[in-house]
Amino acid sequence: MKIDHLYLYHFRNYEEIELTFHPTINIFIGHNAQGKTNLLESIYLLSLAKSFKTNVIKDMIHFEDNYARVLAYVSVNQKRKKLEFFLSKEGKKAKVDQIEMTKTSDFIGILNAVIFTPEDLYLIKGSPKERRHFLDIEMSKIYPIYLFHLNQYYKLLKERNQYLKILNQRKQINDDYLDILDEQMASLQKDIILKRIKFIHQLNSYIEQTYKSISLSQEKIEIKYKTFVQEESYLYEEILKQFKENHEKDIRYQNTHVGIHRDDLIFLLDGKMADAFASQGQQRSIVLAVKIALLDLIKENIGEYPILLLDDVLSELDDIRKNQLLNLIDSKIQTFMTTTSIDGLEHDVIKKANKYWIEKGSVKEDYKWTN
Repeated sequence: MKIDHLYLYHFRNYEEIELTFHPTINIFIGHNAQGKTNLLESIYLLSLAKSFKTNVIKDMIHFEDNYARVLAYVSVNQKRKKLEFFLSKEGKKAKVDQIEMTKTSDFIGILNAVIFTPEDLYLIKGSPKERRHFLDIEMSKIYPIYLFHLNQYYKLLKERNQYLKILNQRKQINDDYLDILDEQMASLQKDIILKRIKFIHQLNSYIEQTYKSISLSQEKIEIKYKTFVQEESYLYEEILKQFKENHEKDIRYQNTHVGIHRDDLIFLLDGKMADAFASQGQQRSIVLAVKIALLDLIKENIGEYPILLLDDVLSELDDIRKNQLLNLIDSKIQTFMTTTSIDGLEHDVIKKANKYWIEKGSVKEDYKWTN
């Protein structure tokens, strides 16, 4: 999976640019606030139909312009595709080979990308909601049906919570319609939970060795999936049981208290909670190991490596971790990284990379870096 050419029109601080990329390593160099991360954002937009920086469309449109357009020619499964994404006050629109996608799920994952930013420590330190978001994003890239089931579940969850308010107003404990909603949600949750268990199992099979390669330590890292039911053999029945046991509480507080919308991921380092016992450097290595492990997991599921996006990662790592990360970047993986400087980096990956100088929304290709 590669991006050959990228075109930006009125996107962020870029009025209009066209870039051609190296099939392996591409480095965007420049001072802060010049537009380096905006380039990664545009690639991510083509992968997931959303930004990793904002949910506000107008923030992605160049100053006083009315629309933005991101276009790329990509190689996917040895086929060349044209991906386009449009942003305007009317909303978002995606096209593949000039055909408009009526469903976002048909667009997501054609170009698969994994991103690592300094803010990704939220995986360790953040809330369960943030970890669920990570899980859902990564799984949606691999399993299109997962995204469909997840969207269906949240629609039913909204409907159930609205109906709980009605039952509360009526002073009712239960009725047939609440049971129907429970059954529909239980069926969806069974599929979602089983896919989450499979995903975490696959991720764990890669992550331990990746962590050891990055940190040069023998510490054992593991991710555990924390859900509200335990018995896999009778998931549907167990989910229904939990729902029924919480009917009175749900109606009283007009909210669904159990379900996959409250699940979490637990990160363990040598069996201890990483958020409490791991150092800042260890936590950063864990997150980086997760992101690198995702490359192999995605390859296992879709047959080719995704694109890797590294936003200002080198400045956050010590020299050992920098070199170990660069050693792990496979020549088969097209990588885009941003940095303010490559001073002191003598690694072959850096020497062979295409380098681009970014300044105030302009890009100088084939930039020759001098210390």
